[in-house]
Amino acid sequence: MKSIIHLTESVVNKDKKFAANDTYYPCRVEFNDGLVGNALFTKNQIEVAIERASKNPEDIPEKTFWESLIRDVKEES
Repeated sequence: MKSIIHLTESVVNKDKKFAANDTYYPCRVEFNDGLVGNALFTKNQIEVAIERASKNPEDIPEKTFWESLIRDVKEES
C-alpha cells in the first residue's frame, strides 16, 4: 500500500461556508486511467476511516517487501 495522508499538511478553508470545517487534509488520488484528482478530508472523516480499518484488519493490504525496507511508518493500534 502506497497511500499516506499527512495530518501535518492541513489547509485552511479560504471561502468557508456556514457550518463548514475550518481546515481540511489534502491528498491526490490517482485513478486507474492515469488521471489525478484532488481530495480534501475532514479530521472526522479520517477518524471514521481509521475506526473502520481497526474493525476490518483483514482488509488492510500488507506492506510490500520494498515498503518494509524503505518506509519507517509508525502505525497506530
